[in-house]
Amino acid sequence: MTPYSRRQLLVLLILLAVAGLGLVVGHWRRAHPDLADHLEQLDRAEAPASSPELGGRGATPTRSSEEPMPRRSRRRASARDTGLDERTPARLDPPASALDLNRSTAIELTRLPGIGAVLARRIVDAREADGPFSSVDELRRVPGVSARRLEQVRALVTISD
Repeated sequence: MTPYSRRQLLVLLILLAVAGLGLVVGHWRRAHPDLADHLEQLDRAEAPASSPELGGRGATPTRSSEEPMPRRSRRRASARDTGLDERTPARLDPPASALDLNRSTAIELTRLPGIGAVLARRIVDAREADGPFSSVDELRRVPGVSARRLEQVRALVTISD
């Protein structure tokens, strides 16, 4: 005779499976930050307005360009190491002039589109570990900088001589 009924064992097994799946997803996200970011961008894309003729419920409300997109707060040690306060908005205004990759701080790099606090810290760490960047294309040596992200920031960064 077991101390648990069949239903209780089934619930425990389901909870264990869900917890294991959560650990697997967390590991996958850490191993593939570019793909995880791309999938999150799909979530943030605006849905097309449905037409009444097709059985939709009318136009869906859209955000104005001034209204910021909501972001989930994430507590990570590397984000705290950058000196950014968690109450600081993640997206600041884009830089007025091109940022120098070899002189910019992690906080300044977060102003670039697609560069968050963690990736900015990785860029600074790569610069300190491997020396200054000699071209913008060398930004690809930083884990998490995809070709797409590099093209997003190419016009906004420069390399000092």
